Amino acid sequence: MRKLLAVVLLCSIWQAQANYFNETVATNVPTPEQVFGFEVGEWHARHDQIQRYFEQLASQSERAQLEVIGYSHEQRPLLQLVVSSPENLARLDQIRSQHLAQVRGSAAVSDNSPVVIWLGYGVHGNEPSAANAAVVLAHYLTASNNPEVQQWLQQAVILIQPSLNPDGHDRFALWANMHRGKMPVADPQHREHIEPWPNGRPNHYWFDLNRDWLLLQHPESQARIAQFHKWQPNIVGDFHEMGTNSSYFFQ
Repeated sequence: MRKLLAVVLLCSIWQAQANYFNETVATNVPTPEQVFGFEVGEWHARHDQIQRYFEQLASQSERAQLEVIGYSHEQRPLLQLVVSSPENLARLDQIRSQHLAQVRGSAAVSDNSPVVIWLGYGVHGNEPSAANAAVVLAHYLTASNNPEVQQWLQQAVILIQPSLNPDGHDRFALWANMHRGKMPVADPQHREHIEPWPNGRPNHYWFDLNRDWLLLQHPESQARIAQFHKWQPNIVGDFHEMGTNSSYFFQ
């Protein structure tokens, strides 16, 4: 329980960026800028760019493994980056089996068992900060030289799904990038901020995937729920974005 509470605190720390830019990182692990050609937030990264970046992380960092867990209606791959210590990744199947036995009550809970954390981003494609946050987090966890981060990864297996709705994400990203300039424009009447119907919120068939957790009518939902049951995580994060008229945090 002590470890679980510590990891819950860790999740809240990930919300902050205060220390991110003050730490040294492994130079062999590429930054998002090196792969995208722009800083995170300067332009909206397309799903194929995020995929290419995650492939680079899995190739260059011993802390990450990339899985394709399914495909969207438009045949975009649904990605899951598994991040943990190299020692944990080497025995990932064993960790999952032990974890499931503990969840089902057939094995005693051990303080030495890694906590499983499931982080899903961007079920609504036009809430772009979600997918972009996944990119920044993935780089931080795979590249940071902070001993505390290394301790986190020894104590946890982290499943990062950067875009639960890649078709909607790309519909939004292409529109916003097409109509924006180098200088940010906050005016809500600017064309960049007024997507035509259907906008990037739903998937290919204009279905709100945030309403499909139970019905499971779409491949995006089926893939993510299959992974949920495969891992039975201790902690689930479902990351959204506030609207311009909201004054509250919504997750």
